[in-house]
Amino acid sequence: MIRTKRDGCDGDANRAMRKRFMPVLLALILLTPLQNTYAAVQTTSGVVQLSNTLNSGNTAYSVQYSYPSTADVGTNLNVTLTLHVNSLTGLVEYLYVYRLVVDVLIGGIELNGSVSSGSGVGASNLLGSPRLYAGSNWGPNNISIPLTADNTGLAKGASANATVIIMLEDSIHEGFDATEPPMQDSAGGLVIQNSAATPNSSATGQTTDQTQTYLLYAVLALGALLMVSAVLLPRGPQSRQANQK
Repeated sequence: MIRTKRDGCDGDANRAMRKRFMPVLLALILLTPLQNTYAAVQTTSGVVQLSNTLNSGNTAYSVQYSYPSTADVGTNLNVTLTLHVNSLTGLVEYLYVYRLVVDVLIGGIELNGSVSSGSGVGASNLLGSPRLYAGSNWGPNNISIPLTADNTGLAKGASANATVIIMLEDSIHEGFDATEPPMQDSAGGLVIQNSAATPNSSATGQTTDQTQTYLLYAVLALGALLMVSAVLLPRGPQSRQANQK
């Protein structure tokens, strides 16, 4: 097969175009590790099953949870919970006041936080507490627990394994109002570490997040600039056609 001058020009043009887009490709390669850094934030999630056998009937619930696998002193541990009423049998009709509690056990230290619907467990005031029948959901709800050097007992540079316990307290209607015995189960563990330069302050973590965000935007802007340059800037002198003098 005879290679024509036109074929040679096209080949040169293609090679030149590949070279012009090479910086864009390099920018995307550099961006990939940064994207992986954002995706590397690990969370622990799952579902705990809670239930009671009562004289008037049975109750069964599930609580879906999610929280970071590692938490730093000087920040808040955020736990997201969603309550699902699986079944209510016998005379049990609905829940009318309910509360989810998170206990974090660090050795002999216990930290806790909670979220309530309305007036609190056992209260007779129903305002602000929608009735939950079988099949109902409540959430997602966020529980935020501050972590400090004092309440965790962790000195600077120290870390500890902690256990997360989820508890449900509620009042039910079974022809009359009654308080259901509390139910709880372990959701798993996490690592709490005191590596912040200034415990009891989240400024360091916020600064790091902002720096990473700005870096991501800078790389994206660079990639866009290189792309535009490759398309719009002159391609350099073209090979003269055979019939041109």
